[in-house]
Amino acid sequence: MTDRAIAEFSDYVVYVDESGDHNLTSPNPEFPMFTLAFCVFRKDEYISQVVPAVESLKFDVWGHDAVILHEADIRKQSGPFSFLREGPAARDTFFTQLNALITDAPFDVIAATIDKRRLVSKYAYPMNPYAIALLFCMERLLEFLANQGQSGRRVAVIFEARGRNEDRDLEVEFRRICANQASWGYRRFDFSRASFDLV
Repeated sequence: MTDRAIAEFSDYVVYVDESGDHNLTSPNPEFPMFTLAFCVFRKDEYISQVVPAVESLKFDVWGHDAVILHEADIRKQSGPFSFLREGPAARDTFFTQLNALITDAPFDVIAATIDKRRLVSKYAYPMNPYAIALLFCMERLLEFLANQGQSGRRVAVIFEARGRNEDRDLEVEFRRICANQASWGYRRFDFSRASFDLV
């Protein structure tokens, strides 16, 4: 790989996840919100601080690093997290370690939360909450990267797989945003100022 190829990559990597669903026809009344969060890491800090901290936690708790810290498994205390059912001491110890890891991790969060009830009541034909949140987060990410001197560089935006149809719809919307074809409102952002790779 040439120095030119290495230099074109951004110093940052972005991990994306959501909370809630984007269903507008029958939103869950107990959780009518949809949140999309971009966690933005400097690669050198991710490699030198975050990865060793996560690996250390896994070795401390399980004796190996093959466990995936999946929110649903943690919440349900299932699979490798069934030890959390042993009692408050086990839960307190684990969550103290996990919370310290996250608190100490150097990263920035760009997030958007959509109240689906308000969206449906305000618009006769509301847009998909995922599309709204994605555009908002991409706009803020573009500004963040410019402020960090990353204009013109390639940044990987890594999404968790959600299903074939959902992944296809996400890719279409992501490409539309990157091609400057998804703007609305009074501000216009030029996404050609950076190069975004959907992963």
